Amino acid sequence: MFVFFLLVFDDSVEDDQRAENFSALPNQRITLAPITTQIADVPRPPSLDQLAPLIPEGIGEGGNVASSDSIETTPVDGVTQSVPKPKIVEHTIESGNTLEGIFQRYGFPISTLYSILEADQEYLVLEPLQVGDKLRFETNPEGELVRLSRSIDPSKTIAYEQHENGGFVYKEDLKPITWSQYAKHGSVEGSFYLSAKRAGLSDANVMIISDLLKNRFDFRRDLRAGDEFDVVLKQGDVEGEPVGSEQVEAVRIKVRGQFYQAFLNADGRFYDEKGNSLTPALRRWPTSVTYRISSGFNPNRLHPVTGRLSPHNGTDLATPSGTKVLATGDGIVTRTANHRYAGRYIDIDNIGKYSTRFLHLDKILVKPGQRVKRGQVIALSGATGRVTGPHLHYELHVNGRPVNPMTAKIPTMQSIPKAERGAFDKSIATWTQLMDARETL
Repeated sequence: MFVFFLLVFDDSVEDDQRAENFSALPNQRITLAPITTQIADVPRPPSLDQLAPLIPEGIGEGGNVASSDSIETTPVDGVTQSVPKPKIVEHTIESGNTLEGIFQRYGFPISTLYSILEADQEYLVLEPLQVGDKLRFETNPEGELVRLSRSIDPSKTIAYEQHENGGFVYKEDLKPITWSQYAKHGSVEGSFYLSAKRAGLSDANVMIISDLLKNRFDFRRDLRAGDEFDVVLKQGDVEGEPVGSEQVEAVRIKVRGQFYQAFLNADGRFYDEKGNSLTPALRRWPTSVTYRISSGFNPNRLHPVTGRLSPHNGTDLATPSGTKVLATGDGIVTRTANHRYAGRYIDIDNIGKYSTRFLHLDKILVKPGQRVKRGQVIALSGATGRVTGPHLHYELHVNGRPVNPMTAKIPTMQSIPKAERGAFDKSIATWTQLMDARETL
């Protein structure tokens, strides 16, 4: 303002007056003539009250703060405020999807995926991806992944949850399964395979029946048109939604007037009506010789980082690379894959309630869908995945749950003991009644 008035003064003083004033000495008093020139109206400077920030209504009265809805925001406010990431993301698996690609798509670090795969090593439930399946991602306010879940079937949902000490831990949510039994009937027209398919049997169940009875008669030469067969199946469901596939419990085939039958016992093996075994016993060891156990089955093992339960679901055998790996029972190869931590591995569904798994293989010699026999060479052991040295990790599962393969009760009997015949005969009576129901159709 001083500069402004100085400029006004400079314009209003005449040159001779300015000269006279400039010639005055410092100890002389300077007398200035009054300003007579008209000055235009100038806006007054803003007051301090006007310069103070605008305080929304409700603030400062009684200590109450107005709600965020009552405070007007400017476009600048919207730019400076961070937009929170979604807390839940669901991804439906499409053809060609990979876990790496999905994580990159949603901006999750690959290091987080590796932490999850490390926890998945003992379960192997994240892969392979199935088209139509859903992955559910849950994040914290900072956008970090804290939970990844996948629905295996209507009865089982698995999840990997972040632990406060780092890493992820395995969780599962199980729903009770309701089981039902029923029979399917058919007669031979052409090959047994096509006849069984027409009756509604799956490829897997046709193979099981063929394996059970192929040593009793020749399916190609002995069967005749019109020969009848009956199969009792068991199917699980959760609130009416099917779980898994149909399981064979009993089969009866009439060949030239004679019946050939097979029944599932509580030990997971099939026997004829006299209690004689129709399936070979399981091998205890997956190798031709006994190797040192370098790490045993341990369902109570704790993770060294998280301190949470991280079981060792199999037995590690100190096999040199290239050791022949044997199928421990008859079955069907359900999966061959390569996992970052488990390495190359094989899953086999053995007849009945048993299944087996072999990890860290150097070479796989079978394919999914292939039938294998007890003692057949299926792979060569190695050191693939995250290992400290070559070895074979072998797992035995009973009804989908891992057990100690070195101590578990496995079918080694050739016939059912007398003490167990009562329960077996009772089951035969129930299954026979279902198979005889064709006569009332």
